[in-house]
Amino acid sequence: MKLAELARHARAELAGEGELEIEAVTELAQAHPRALVLVADPRRLPEAEASPAGALLVGTQVPHTRKPALRARNPRAAFARVLAVLAPPRRPAPGIHPTAVVASDTEVHPEATVEPHAVLAGGVVVGARSVIGAGTVIGARTRIGVECVLHPLVTVYADCALGDRVIVHSGAVIGSDGFGYATEDGVHLKIPHLGRVVIEDDVEIGANATIDRATLGETRIGRGSKIDNLVQIAHNVVLGPGTIIAALTGISGSVTIGEGAVLAGQVGVRDHVTIGAGATVLGRAGVTKDVAPGLVVSGFPARPHRDELRIEAAGALLPEALERLRALEARVDALDRRRRE
Repeated sequence: MKLAELARHARAELAGEGELEIEAVTELAQAHPRALVLVADPRRLPEAEASPAGALLVGTQVPHTRKPALRARNPRAAFARVLAVLAPPRRPAPGIHPTAVVASDTEVHPEATVEPHAVLAGGVVVGARSVIGAGTVIGARTRIGVECVLHPLVTVYADCALGDRVIVHSGAVIGSDGFGYATEDGVHLKIPHLGRVVIEDDVEIGANATIDRATLGETRIGRGSKIDNLVQIAHNVVLGPGTIIAALTGISGSVTIGEGAVLAGQVGVRDHVTIGAGATVLGRAGVTKDVAPGLVVSGFPARPHRDELRIEAAGALLPEALERLRALEARVDALDRRRRE
C-alpha cells in the first residue's frame, strides 16, 4: 500500500514520498525498505533513520526526518490503524462445522462461523460475521451480536448477552455463579444466582478472565471496556464505558466503576464500593472505600497517590529515626542515673 494511502487510514500527516510502497510494519531490528517502523521514543530517531526502514511513524513533536514519515498526534493510535489495514484479522469461512452441536432452535446467521466441537444450546442467537471458536460452549438463550470473536474454549453460561464486535479470549468464563452464601449454624447455604451478564459493544475480555452473573439483575460491562487476562469480576459489578482493567485484578460483588477508570495490575477491590469516572488505581492497591472521580490512588488501603508517596518516604526514614530514638533514650537513662547518684 502506498504511504500516502496509509497516511489517510492512520489519520496522520504525510511527510516525504507518498508513492513509497509499504508492505509491513516491523520492529526496528527487522526493518527493510518496504517496512514502516514506529518510533515511539524520539531518542531512537537517529537509530531509525540509519536503519533500512522505508518510512517512519513518529509523533508531531518530531519536526522533520531524513526518511519519509507519517506524523501523528497519537502515534500508538496511528500504529493500531496501520496494523489493522496491513494485517487485518483473518476470519474463517462462514458455516457450521459438522462436529459442532447446535440445538434445533438456535439461530446462527448464515455469515457466522461455528468451529469444530463447539456447543450451542437452545435459543442461542449468533449474529452476522461472528466466530464461535472450537470447543466453545454457549448456554441456552444467550445472544451474541455481529462481528464477535469467541476464541476456542470459551464458556458463556445461559441467558447472557454479548453486544457487537466483542472479543473473548480462550479460557474465559462468562456468567458463572457469583460467590454468594448465607451462613447459618455453621452451614454455608448457596444463594442461587438468577441474574445474567451483559457485555456491551466493543468489549475485549482476556484469556482466563471470569465474569460472574448477578444474584438478581445484571452484571454489566460497559461498551469499549478492555479486560486483561486473569481478571475476576464478581456478581452485580457494573463497569462504565471505556474502563481498563489489567491482569490479576479482583473486583468483589456490587462494585460500580465509572467511565474511563483504570485499574492497574493486581488491584483488589472490596464489595459495594464506587470508583468514580476517570479514576486511576495503581498496581497492587487495595480499594477499601469509595474513590472520587479523577483521583489517582495507590497503596493498601488505597489512598491519594501523593499521600501514599509521603508515607513511603517517611517509612524510609524509620530506621534512622529509630536509631536516634534509641540514642536519646540512652542519654535520658544516663541523666536519670546521674541524678539518682
